[in-house]
Amino acid sequence: MQSINDIARAITELEPAERQTLMDRLVQLNAQADGQNQSRIQAIEDAMNDELFLADLREVMEDFSHVDAEETPA
Repeated sequence: MQSINDIARAITELEPAERQTLMDRLVQLNAQADGQNQSRIQAIEDAMNDELFLADLREVMEDFSHVDAEETPA
């Protein structure tokens, strides 16, 4: 696995046009990731208002309540 220094050095050795192409692609990938994160955050917010999801969550929490109370051997 390359270190960050090796990667940085390789980037600085690129031709300006290649470097710009790489930067444009990184910006594009970052924008896509932001969109995916926003949709995930929205799904979580929606789940917090979904009574069926909340009922399932309460049921799972209840199922594990006795397990959580047990001690784990060291």
